[in-house]
Amino acid sequence: MKQSIEQWLGWMGIGLSIVFLGGFTLVMNQITMTQFSTLFSAVFPAVFNQMPEEEAFRQFKTLGAWFGFTLLIVILLVVVANSLITYRNYRKAAAGILVLAGLICLVGTQYLAFPIAFLFFAAAALCLIRKPKPRKIFSQKECLNE
Repeated sequence: MKQSIEQWLGWMGIGLSIVFLGGFTLVMNQITMTQFSTLFSAVFPAVFNQMPEEEAFRQFKTLGAWFGFTLLIVILLVVVANSLITYRNYRKAAAGILVLAGLICLVGTQYLAFPIAFLFFAAAALCLIRKPKPRKIFSQKECLNE
């Protein structure tokens, strides 16, 4: 079975989402308060000047959980869209689902993952623009000769 460009863009978006969103979620679930304060105080000094460390730690943990939830929904939507392209060739429905995956990726990451969402939007546009190659229908006689 040959994969189309739209499907490859969807899988690349899932891969990047797993690396970045899943990686951040994993780090935030495993980090301790002392590790957080030593690591993030150097990176985000403005945040630590405005609020206590416990509050910043809680907010980053919440952001990690939100990224994980967004990742699960995006994976589910892209798998459904790729299934529609592969097995049923419902390209308009797949384009709508890919747009929804891109929007959820944008909103769920607070617009931080716009390069990843761009892949989903590009895949949706290609679903609408490109026409699938027609399948060859062989007669019974041709099938028996091959």
